[in-house]
This record gives sequence, structure tokens and C-alpha cells, in this order.
Amino acid sequence: MRPKKLQAHCLSFCAAVTKHHTGEDEGAFPALAKQFPELKPVLEELAHDHGLITMMLERLEQLDFTDPEDSLRELNGIEAIIESHFAYEERKIIQALNELNAPEWTADQPKFLHKT
Repeated sequence: MRPKKLQAHCLSFCAAVTKHHTGEDEGAFPALAKQFPELKPVLEELAHDHGLITMMLERLEQLDFTDPEDSLRELNGIEAIIESHFAYEERKIIQALNELNAPEWTADQPKFLHKT
């Protein structure tokens, strides 16, 4: 893939991940913490991961994508932490997400649930 095309794909990916994490931090996690207070430490850890991922994505956005080794190193690092983050998130909160009672989301669906 050419550097400009790869860069465009990466920027789209960064935007999608940021939207997802912002939605979790501002919508899903507070709702989960309210209904499942025992999950607060897990939710705090996941929010902390979001901060780390944000820093990595910001670094990726600054990358010029002309050095294949540098680009691959950054992409591999992001891939590793995101895969680990999602696996941990699924193990720890998927059941609570499935049980989450948020009737207000039916009438006024949060932006992070909208498909773009």
C-alpha cells in the first residue's frame, strides 16, 4: 500500500477508535458503573488504556509514512495494545454490557452507538 493511502486508512481508523473510546468514557462506562459498581476498577483501567491508546494514535497521526520500518513499528505497537485492550474489555465487561438497562438510549441513542 502506498504511504498516502496507508496514511488515509490510518487516520480513518484513528477517528473510529477515538469515537468508540469517547463514547465508552462518556456514556457506556458511567452507565455500567452506576448499575454495576463492582466494575469501577475495571472501568477505570479501561479508561486509562484509552488514554494510552490516544497517545499512540496521536503519534501515528504525526507519522509521515515514508519510512516503512518506522510505520510498521508504530502500527504493530498500536495493534498489540488495542487487541489486548479489546480482549480484556470483552472478558471483564461483556456480560454487564449485555445486561445493561439503559432505556434512555432507546429514545435518544448516544452518538457512539450511531453507525457512520
